[in-house]
Amino acid sequence: MKDVFFDLDNIRIEISFKSFVELRKLLFFCQENNLLKINIPCKNNLKKDFLLESVKISKEEFPNIDIIPHFSILHEFKRNRINTQESFIKFLQDVAHLGCKQVLLVSGSQKRSTFDSVDALNYLKVNTLLFNQDISIGVAFNPYLPNCLFDEEIIRLEKKLHSGLVSSIWIQFGTDYQLLKSRMEVLSDIISRSMVNNSKTSKIILFGSILIPSKQFLARFRYRPWKGVYCSSNFLESVDFASNLVLKLLTTYKENQIYPIIETNISTADHLRKLKTTLNL
Repeated sequence: MKDVFFDLDNIRIEISFKSFVELRKLLFFCQENNLLKINIPCKNNLKKDFLLESVKISKEEFPNIDIIPHFSILHEFKRNRINTQESFIKFLQDVAHLGCKQVLLVSGSQKRSTFDSVDALNYLKVNTLLFNQDISIGVAFNPYLPNCLFDEEIIRLEKKLHSGLVSSIWIQFGTDYQLLKSRMEVLSDIISRSMVNNSKTSKIILFGSILIPSKQFLARFRYRPWKGVYCSSNFLESVDFASNLVLKLLTTYKENQIYPIIETNISTADHLRKLKTTLNL
């Protein structure tokens, strides 16, 4: 009997689209195939009014799908930090009104020098009456950074957790699963200390990015790699090697209670078949 890594109820799917027609098509496919936990990122043209209207359509027309929208300070920045702070609070209020229970807050691939996710959480910490506290906030974390940058990443995470507003941590994709194992010990220690010092947070849930390898995706990634995503050359050169490595990464996720979020496109029967094969379903 195969060892199932995660069933479909325990994974999330990140979708990307350029129109409301494409959004509805994606959500219908997900609903028909019991992919009922969806993340809507904030990047490229998927931001501001288009992002908010997409969340509205998703919640009103597909109410049984759990939607987590992202808020990227890079892509939602509005001239200065004050405007951006106000925009973030308004976004939290709007998506909470639509029925969302969580938002993923990210600084973006290029951090603003005047305002980032740490600043946003600190502002909310001292102005908690300005937003609906029924909605929780997730933050990003990259365990694959080189030592000097990882030390800074740890400091930033500790500051985020100190706000008392963080309910989930979203782990960046990477291919060095051995490094992930060692750094999960550091992360677990930080979370434990945060829970002791902050009685408002009952539990912090971990999510981890997964990419489903294909020739097309690996070729595209080699040509235009994602900033901050550390992939080995072997991973990028061979679908078989990459698929085997993803299985080891999923094993590490399962051992550490990290729920997968699938960041590659899942919009066809073939995509779904490959996903189920990867999960051993």
